[in-house]
Amino acid sequence: MQKVFITLLLGLVFLSSFAQEQTVTATSGVSPEVKANINKAKDRVLIELGLNQTLKTPSDLKVSALSRSFNAYYTYDVVFGKSNFSIAPGAGIGTDNFFHKKNGIAWKNNTHLKDSITSFPLLGDSVSSKKSKLGLVYFDIPVEFRYRSKPNKKNTSWKLAAGAKFGFLLASKWKYKGEDPATGTGGDVKFKEFKVDGLNKFRYGVYVRGGYGIFNVYVNYQISSVFQKGKGPQMYPLQFGIAICGL
Repeated sequence: MQKVFITLLLGLVFLSSFAQEQTVTATSGVSPEVKANINKAKDRVLIELGLNQTLKTPSDLKVSALSRSFNAYYTYDVVFGKSNFSIAPGAGIGTDNFFHKKNGIAWKNNTHLKDSITSFPLLGDSVSSKKSKLGLVYFDIPVEFRYRSKPNKKNTSWKLAAGAKFGFLLASKWKYKGEDPATGTGGDVKFKEFKVDGLNKFRYGVYVRGGYGIFNVYVNYQISSVFQKGKGPQMYPLQFGIAICGL
């Protein structure tokens, strides 16, 4: 998965550089109006690589500081007249991974029942765990307000964006590798549990992003909890990382 992320990043950087070079050649001999329109920075493609932390998490749930996230969105930029400001609605896929090596996962009242409650019991020092991860995939709809210091210059502008994000849960999975949590003995076992119970089907949050050219940093706070109230621990993800926006 990390190789895929790196490939996407390198591909976007290459395309942005290539597009900038092609623009210089392609706009030779065209009218100033057409040239200005081609050179406008649209920032249609947005890729985010970040780290996840959770706020208000129960003290016995140990979420790793290296929990990762990956988001990829396509946005449509609408400029306010001839100003430096614009609004950009979009759509895409957002993924959150929460690593909790010292915690397993369990369901009260059995699994996959409407009244089941998800918990993350501590595995204890006697259990050797190599991986315990909750993975979530969302279809997101971000809407943001943007400012560019030079809106008509591709990749040479200071940028600032603030907005809100609404998401719908597409998939969930818990993955475990290590000694059997039930016995704490024997060789390594592997578990995969799909459709984790008690999750909120929808999420919403706010974010800010800023930087120069195609490289930005961002912070995203999820206002809604990962789990439904009374169906699991109340977790509010705080995500921050690097954003690549261009084209």
